[in-house]
Amino acid sequence: MKVAVATMSHETNTFADGTTDFETFATAVGADLSEREDVGRSLDGIVETLDAAGVEILPTVGASALPAPTVEPEAYEWVEETLLDRLDGEAVDGVCLDLHGSMFVKGNPDPEGVLLEAVRDAVGPDVPITAALDMHATITERMVAHLDGVAGYRTAPHTDVAATGERAATLLLDALGGDVELTLGWRPIPILLAGERSETEAEPMRTLVASLREADRRDGILDANYFLGFPWADSPHAGCHALVTGDASAESVVESTATELAERFWRRRRSFAFTTEAFESGAALDEAASTDARPVVVADTGDIPGAGASEDTTNLLAAVLDRADLETPLVAVVADADSYEACREAGEDTSVSLSLGRSYPGGTPLNVDGTTRAFCDTGDARTTLVSLDGADVVVSDRRTNVHRDPSFFGRLGVDPRERALVLLKSGYLSPAWKDVAGRRLFALTPGETDQRLSELPYERVPRPLYPLDEDATWSP
Repeated sequence: MKVAVATMSHETNTFADGTTDFETFATAVGADLSEREDVGRSLDGIVETLDAAGVEILPTVGASALPAPTVEPEAYEWVEETLLDRLDGEAVDGVCLDLHGSMFVKGNPDPEGVLLEAVRDAVGPDVPITAALDMHATITERMVAHLDGVAGYRTAPHTDVAATGERAATLLLDALGGDVELTLGWRPIPILLAGERSETEAEPMRTLVASLREADRRDGILDANYFLGFPWADSPHAGCHALVTGDASAESVVESTATELAERFWRRRRSFAFTTEAFESGAALDEAASTDARPVVVADTGDIPGAGASEDTTNLLAAVLDRADLETPLVAVVADADSYEACREAGEDTSVSLSLGRSYPGGTPLNVDGTTRAFCDTGDARTTLVSLDGADVVVSDRRTNVHRDPSFFGRLGVDPRERALVLLKSGYLSPAWKDVAGRRLFALTPGETDQRLSELPYERVPRPLYPLDEDATWSP
């Protein structure tokens, strides 16, 4: 028995300036796919499950990049062409894919659906195709038409990526074993929802995710899921979704379960609130200054690189530098290649004058004087710690998520636990930061990941759509 595996992962922010080209992606072809840790997320779980079942695995292609602006067609086309080339002439019994589900390509708002259609055409109508998807996938009619089974993350922050791959592979093995014929029940839900309002450790997602596990125990249901879409994409497919994989012999149960889950989600729509204390920028800094907890970790939520923003806005940093009641905050990261190169050229423990980042939306750089303290090259970016008059700032030569791990700062000679205030380009914090933070706050800053969704210039999303349309009504 032979199963083809592949991965394509990109969460696309259509509000971010610029585009994402092929060179931005980490890629692998064939056997290299299993050797690379940077091209897949659920792929390890898929491969381990298939391997344990004694299945011959056909590795095809992998491509992954940090969330970023709209993807150039050439990048997507390379993935599709390479995947189809690897499938050409191969008699596969099944296909299991590791996809994000919210990729947006210039001229193609449904690339996962297009890819799945191409795979379906290549392998034929009788070969089962399953996929592991991010919780923030945007489900489309084309995706549902060409998939047999789906498993999605059930945690945010995402700590179950490998387990989700195991579930997707198990669905495929169930189909290949002849025990079941897979079918999908799908209900789109007209809600636009940011992840910072839907962490799964808090209500209402905690209860809603529990309802998925309850649904899994029903006869005929194999894997029930909520997908929350991606709010920083102006997509004609925007919204949340209930998507249930089940046995075709119990199709009525699958359909009724999808309807029930969708209705339950819609009824809770007004319950989705920030799962971390949230304030406008100035008020967030006031709160940080007034608390004895150490460190206070403040998320600069309008400029989240993990959701595709540019990571170079300086609005919050400028506000910090205007105050004298915050001790010496640690700020990470401002992505600015020119400023980084100026620091690198100057060397360690040297005075520098920088035109750092940009204000949003004006674009004016923040002119500052400082001293370079340390340098650290990571696999993602080159970074430096710069001491300003009023803050220590990590500057990088490109967008990076390296600051999601508190231990990174030790490589720059800094212990964030010793600071009164840490400002991160982040939305909800990673589990590691939650262990460090004495108190967590959201600063509702402007930017390409503005949490106040009504501030964003949507043009293509379907309407009515809650909360853009507060009085929206809906029934599945």
